[in-house]
Amino acid sequence: MKEEIKQTILANIENFDGLERLYRANKDDFRSAIKELHEENAADTTVAIWYSRLFYKEQKEKAKNADLLKDIGIMVLLAFIAWLPIRYYNGSHFTSSYTKIIENLICIVFSLMISLYFFLKKGFPIKELAVSAAFHICAFFYLWFLEKKVITPQITDNAFYFVFILFWFAAYLCYSGRNFKESTSLAGFIKISGELIVWYTIFFLGFLAVSFIILSLFEAIKIDFWNIWDENLLPYALCILPYASVYFIEKTKYQFTKILANIFLPVFLAGLAVFAVMSLFSETKPYSDRDTFILFNVLLVFVICFLTYSSLGSTESRFINICSLALAVITVLLDLYTLSATIYRISSFGISPNKLTLLVTNITMLGNLVFILFRCFKEKSFKVPAEKIVVYLPAYAVLAFIVVFIFPFAFKFK
Repeated sequence: MKEEIKQTILANIENFDGLERLYRANKDDFRSAIKELHEENAADTTVAIWYSRLFYKEQKEKAKNADLLKDIGIMVLLAFIAWLPIRYYNGSHFTSSYTKIIENLICIVFSLMISLYFFLKKGFPIKELAVSAAFHICAFFYLWFLEKKVITPQITDNAFYFVFILFWFAAYLCYSGRNFKESTSLAGFIKISGELIVWYTIFFLGFLAVSFIILSLFEAIKIDFWNIWDENLLPYALCILPYASVYFIEKTKYQFTKILANIFLPVFLAGLAVFAVMSLFSETKPYSDRDTFILFNVLLVFVICFLTYSSLGSTESRFINICSLALAVITVLLDLYTLSATIYRISSFGISPNKLTLLVTNITMLGNLVFILFRCFKEKSFKVPAEKIVVYLPAYAVLAFIVVFIFPFAFKFK
């Protein structure tokens, strides 16, 4: 039957209406015949058109499945590499002098795998990956050097925390490729970073809930998997969920920026305003209380991240834009208050790596806030495009570089 249809097709190769009637009369045999004819002579135009018509969807699905398997393979492999030092750390006992070094290795390997993931997804920017990899390797040996050389742990701790800012920019290099100088590319990376935090939290909480139910069921039948889960599954989930979150964001295009701008911004503004007023009447001041002083600095970091991220929302509401402006004004006042407390503590208790780091950080954040206010007042609607706000962010890379690589030498590792 199939041979007869093949011969009929060849006999009516120029009779398009006849081929259509033949297809509708016996679709299965017609498909098989077209497939064989295409394998025998792919150059025939009519056969090629029919082959594309009948098998295009099938090819598309196969390509989609192949891409999915490839993406899953990449995520599983990179997460496994990032998990290895964690597994080694959990299964071994180190002296106190090497514990921090292994912790640094875990963070650096994890960060490098994130950069490698963006490298594999964004068109193979070889030079950018080489820069990122070289920086991660140098950062590991440099932090190792600080652990052995530095007497005061403040310098090492500050370097460890601020190096993550440089890791973030290293990941951005692999994400953007040759477009790393474009503000639109940086704005896109900030959006992915913010969405990543949200979806990572959602997926992780879901993983904990499902794990608790399943492990409780096993425990009910006297099978204990809690140790295996704690030592292996939980760390591996922590490693693979960032990739799963980014993949989900890219495929579904779900975005929380507009929700944050329209709902949480006014609420956060009200809360911050109340906090600012109440802090003036509180007996605990950042001038004398170290914990309050640190709390104010953490709050400033959070507000600036929130302002930058909420600027990515595409809202046209004048109320929301005015709230952004008011939030920036209140934060400037808080930053000036915190900056004065920093200067007071330096003049009263002397200079230290922590105080100098906080002083430079406060100045950098104040410059960021003033820059945001300048852009807001320049726009009549007070809505500043994210591309115009993020141009200041490389200043934080400079700040991190100074804290990580300059301050330890400035204080002579003491």
